[in-house]
Amino acid sequence: MNAAELKELIDTAKDKIDDYHQHSLGKINFWATIPGYDNHYVICVENARNDSSAISARDILSLNADKFSYDDYLAVIDELHSEFPDVPFLFHELPKPKLNQLRDKYGSYYVRDDIVVSEN
Repeated sequence: MNAAELKELIDTAKDKIDDYHQHSLGKINFWATIPGYDNHYVICVENARNDSSAISARDILSLNADKFSYDDYLAVIDELHSEFPDVPFLFHELPKPKLNQLRDKYGSYYVRDDIVVSEN
């Protein structure tokens, strides 16, 4: 992935986050997964703790793993973290070594495991 592709992906994500904020109040989290049933890296924005929001979650990016590498996925996460430094990432189905690498980089407040951490 080149710089122009990364910028386009981040711009798409930011537009979707702006749309989400029209229907949501309060703090947000990013929720990221690599689902076993699908060959995509998925990143969503979700309501962090506000039950009065009209929409609780929305996908902001889905990267086909046949086209985008794991390093591309990390580049997107890095850029989203740069754009939204106070928003935690919740990772679902991320292998423990990869989760720990992200925690080492960003800190445990910003990188959390959500429900299941794969041992692979």
